Amino acid sequence: MTTVIPAGQRARNAELVRELYGALYRERRFEETDRFFHADWVEHDPEGRRTRDREFPELRADIDHLVADNDRVMLFARWTGRTRSGADLRLHTAELYRLRDGRVAEHWNVVDRDVLAALGVDFGPEQPRQPAAPGLHGPHTDIERANAELVLGAYRDVFSRHRLDLAGRYYHQDYRHHNMRTDAVPDGLDAFKAFFADNIAAFPDLVTTVDHIVAVDDRVMVFVTWTGTLTGAWSGGGPSGLPLRMRTCDQFRIERGKVAEHWEVVDYLDLGRAGLPTP
Repeated sequence: MTTVIPAGQRARNAELVRELYGALYRERRFEETDRFFHADWVEHDPEGRRTRDREFPELRADIDHLVADNDRVMLFARWTGRTRSGADLRLHTAELYRLRDGRVAEHWNVVDRDVLAALGVDFGPEQPRQPAAPGLHGPHTDIERANAELVLGAYRDVFSRHRLDLAGRYYHQDYRHHNMRTDAVPDGLDAFKAFFADNIAAFPDLVTTVDHIVAVDDRVMVFVTWTGTLTGAWSGGGPSGLPLRMRTCDQFRIERGKVAEHWEVVDYLDLGRAGLPTP
């Protein structure tokens, strides 16, 4: 059975979000906000948004890796600007928008708060977890559903069940890795397995939860929560006995049924709070 995909809706939603970034986050035409957001839109990180507007009044954002999936648009954003004291800001975030009737109805994000903390932004105690919306939403092709299941299987088997011996089922031998902040994880399946063997040794109870997922063509993009306890040593830190609750956004390019390429945005602040040095 062939699934009919509303390609026009996906394209319109992608264009709306690109227009939003151009008007609000590059040209700073904030008087047009109501054109892009519903009056009753739900913001799942209001403190983070207010912090950026307050501390970095001349922010500019550029879009990377946008994926439009039915009523959802997920993307990476590069934010640049200066603090009020003149320090440079270079920040990577991941943003997820749910659209309704041509405007944003709901927004989630992953922010590398470690960068902001280094510039003096105080986040205080851990904030409540953003509500998840797991699973694909709306119609998808068989290939898109298979790609989503591949990625979910990797998080289940490799990261939560710690079956590194199954990594080759999900990743190509020469897969490429791109972290928006560091090159700590090199390319290739063998390096990947060695890196995460150290992770699992440091966090023996490591578990991943996929909070959001979108899939379009050969791309799958997810928001993930990583939890565990630093009872081992890794990367110059630990064991601290402290808990980890870290959020990431990951995009995968699937080729011939396996991950060929991976990009990620990581909130490194929680890694530091667990007792490990950050990149």
